[in-house]
Amino acid sequence: MTADDLAALETMSERGRLQAETAAVAPYFDEAYYALSLPELPDTVTDLLEHFCTTGWKQLRKPNADFDVWWYWANHLDPAEETINPLVHYALVGRDAGLSTRPATTAAGPGAVLPTDRPVRRATLFAGFDTEGVVDEAALLLLRELARFSDVFCLFDGYLPDAELAKLREVAHDAWAIRHGAYDFGSYAMLASELVGWERLEQNDEVLFVNDSSYLVRPLDAVFGRMDAQACDWWGLQATKGIAMTRDVPENAFPDPIPLDTVREELLDRFEESVTYDFLVGSYFLAFRRPVLDSPVFRKLVESVTAQRSKRLVIQKYEIGLTHLLIGHGHRFSTFVPHLYPFHPIFTPWAFHMIGEGFPVLKRFLLYQNHYDVPEISRWKERLLEVAPDAPVEVFEENLLRTAPDDLLQRSFSIHTGPDGEVVVPTPMTPRQFKKADTAAPRRPDRWVFVVDPATGELPDNSRAILDLVGDDPEIEKIVLTRSARLDVPGRNVTRLPQRSPQGREALLGAGVILVKERPYRTLGLAGLPERHVVVAVREGLSLSATARMLKPADHPGDVHPSDTGPLEMLHQIPRQAISGVLTASAVDRSATLAAHWPARFTEAWLTGIPAHDHLVAEVPPAEVAAQEQGVRDLLRGRRLVLLATTRRSSTGSAKPYPYSPREIDALVTWAESNDAVWGIRDLRGDLERAYLRRFAGSALDLSAQRFGRTQAVLRATDLLVTDHDGIGLDFMATGRPVVSFAHDLDDVADSLLFDLEHLFPGPVCRDFDSFHAALSHALDSTEPSRRYRRTRDLLIDHLDGRSTERAVERLRLELEGGAA
Repeated sequence: MTADDLAALETMSERGRLQAETAAVAPYFDEAYYALSLPELPDTVTDLLEHFCTTGWKQLRKPNADFDVWWYWANHLDPAEETINPLVHYALVGRDAGLSTRPATTAAGPGAVLPTDRPVRRATLFAGFDTEGVVDEAALLLLRELARFSDVFCLFDGYLPDAELAKLREVAHDAWAIRHGAYDFGSYAMLASELVGWERLEQNDEVLFVNDSSYLVRPLDAVFGRMDAQACDWWGLQATKGIAMTRDVPENAFPDPIPLDTVREELLDRFEESVTYDFLVGSYFLAFRRPVLDSPVFRKLVESVTAQRSKRLVIQKYEIGLTHLLIGHGHRFSTFVPHLYPFHPIFTPWAFHMIGEGFPVLKRFLLYQNHYDVPEISRWKERLLEVAPDAPVEVFEENLLRTAPDDLLQRSFSIHTGPDGEVVVPTPMTPRQFKKADTAAPRRPDRWVFVVDPATGELPDNSRAILDLVGDDPEIEKIVLTRSARLDVPGRNVTRLPQRSPQGREALLGAGVILVKERPYRTLGLAGLPERHVVVAVREGLSLSATARMLKPADHPGDVHPSDTGPLEMLHQIPRQAISGVLTASAVDRSATLAAHWPARFTEAWLTGIPAHDHLVAEVPPAEVAAQEQGVRDLLRGRRLVLLATTRRSSTGSAKPYPYSPREIDALVTWAESNDAVWGIRDLRGDLERAYLRRFAGSALDLSAQRFGRTQAVLRATDLLVTDHDGIGLDFMATGRPVVSFAHDLDDVADSLLFDLEHLFPGPVCRDFDSFHAALSHALDSTEPSRRYRRTRDLLIDHLDGRSTERAVERLRLELEGGAA
């Protein structure tokens, strides 16, 4: 086969191309060797060669002992592209061209020496990330220390308010906040190739790549003092052999640290023989000198960084892959820690030992992820102060409690050493164990379990409204099952437990009521709950979208049962009851909800009204809602609020924000000012791009969920609501105030609608900016709801009396009394 055959692949059908590729690589495929990279072979994999050609090469699995997929890919192809299987390229082109398939040698040169007749010129490319858009003291401590030794350039992967960006610019030479989604190496790549530029970096003797995943426990003088004196082309703080995915590889289980000289002189060749190459220098703190910085291969890899399908691929391509690439090209490395430890020692009990020996940082990941199950991490502050007495542990703890997923942190802190010396790891019951225990458990109609939305970690608004109502009822035991968010829920007899903990699963045993946002199986991973519990889908609110698509039985593991014996043979299994009830607001809403929650039955759609609507119309809302509403009004300073709120869509088409031009933004801001109004932006929780807030560039209020968690508080202060679809706009009808839909991509999402948006939306539905701009003034000045508005509200909302929550609670009590639980 030839290069012409390679070009011909582009024109083949998917099946034809697969057949051609498997035929081309078959002579170079070692099935027995490849199987070693799949220790737990899925039952669905019956043809290893086909698996490699469809999936394995994209996972960087080696097809034989002499072909390293990433080495070939990074050296001879475009590392940013997945257009051609590297082994196919080798079979058709590379073999005849003599292209290398693995490093020819691991021998290194003498290494670069830094100048001693003048100060070292050094730059640091710093990668930051914060889901809340905060730059706190923990990050600033590290940045200030790096600034003592280098010119610092920061890029945060996500939105930062101007005030937070200003904190960075007080320390760094320059700083940016741009959402790219390619992890730390994405920030390094963008800084090097675009924001700072290679030309500017060429003025330095050394360039550092550093991220914000570490807490600085001591000054860096000893680090730079030791490393400045070493001859090397690049260096890091420490090296490791073995990562989480290769923890069962015997050669990674060496008990004692190995001197770095032994590694360089004796072991690097042996590492090349690993089925999965897993030696690396820790990428959270790396330094590169001129031989590496001037290397075309290094620059090519950095500039090719793209977002990956999984974090594992980020590690293999850019962390391990960079180490492998530099060693394979003869660049001498060194590390501050003069020994090699197994399994990333910064995530194992070795971490505190290393800090005692002078290591300068503590990894945040160790404290909350703790994937090697280190016991007694709950004592991390005491253990750290024992080896680094001056470490600012309170600063670290403040950052940890704010940023770490709460459920993971609680799991990590509960790992301990038992009386027998064995490490005890909290393990929840399996679904089968839970089913057995739940069947034997006494029923607890007084126990109501509120489960957070798995997508946001927050309680759905309707669950929160119900909890607000029964929160002080001493006869009801309230259990809130949490995930990543650290929730502060007021009330009597309220307990918060991580959902994925033994205690969280045990709290469900015999519980009378279980409230989930949508489907219990997707939320809890447990089937058959309605058989013994009142399980209610509270929903997010009104919507015309098919947010929960109709499911086939196979989509609902454990929620189907064989058909009953009868005179007719059933062609399909009859789905089990998935929920006891779902809250709806009207007959029309019930129809949409039943379609979206198949196989829910008609009697399971409860016409109680939407509890969260009560908070929109209440004269005296709950204290938290009232306090947040006042916070919004304080920002308004008497002006009217035009709220732009985005909604989460289940479209198969485009769901991108509208790309407002500067001219359009100026027109919107000018219009608002002329109407004594101000724009407010409420992006989706977890939106790291914050596209609309960026485009308004300080001319709009940030009314995000990070600042105001209760949606109803913001809506109560809103005079005109603008939404990019339906969702929140339909709920806002409860207020009687105007709403406009700027559905710029309606054609792309129309297939996901259960009803025609233009006939069942209370206000104008605008397709382009000009019509949207024209609709604003009329909508804001409307004093009474239009006939269309009233008709839509009457169709979708039966209850505007502020008693929907009471009706929902009454229905729950009736279900409990009727034995449905």
